[in-house]
Amino acid sequence: MSKRTWVLPIVILVAVAILLPNMPVLAQLYNPDEDLPKPTRLEKSLTKLGRGLSNIFLGWAEIPLAFDRDIKQGKSFGHLIGVAPVLGTAKALMRTGTGIFETVTFPVSDKTVNFEPILEPEFIF
Repeated sequence: MSKRTWVLPIVILVAVAILLPNMPVLAQLYNPDEDLPKPTRLEKSLTKLGRGLSNIFLGWAEIPLAFDRDIKQGKSFGHLIGVAPVLGTAKALMRTGTGIFETVTFPVSDKTVNFEPILEPEFIF
């Protein structure tokens, strides 16, 4: 093969390599509120079921979390022995009760039903 057969492809490759980075790049605008599909009623009710089951089985974890939170805040030893167990137990009972309520009521389908979480944070972990 002669040198002339290789010259044209090399010239084209160099021209493309020089001109390609200068081409304008078109970016797509992304807005998740508009671009993602809205969750269906079934998805919302299944999320409510999952949240309820999670709160039933992990509601007890509020007790050690109350100790951990108070230790990180530098509370006194008396507070850790007297107040933290009571607050942790109250939060655990509240989270477990809310879990039972959400698990029982997840199949209720009414147009006015709100599928938002009752407690914050929605899941304990």
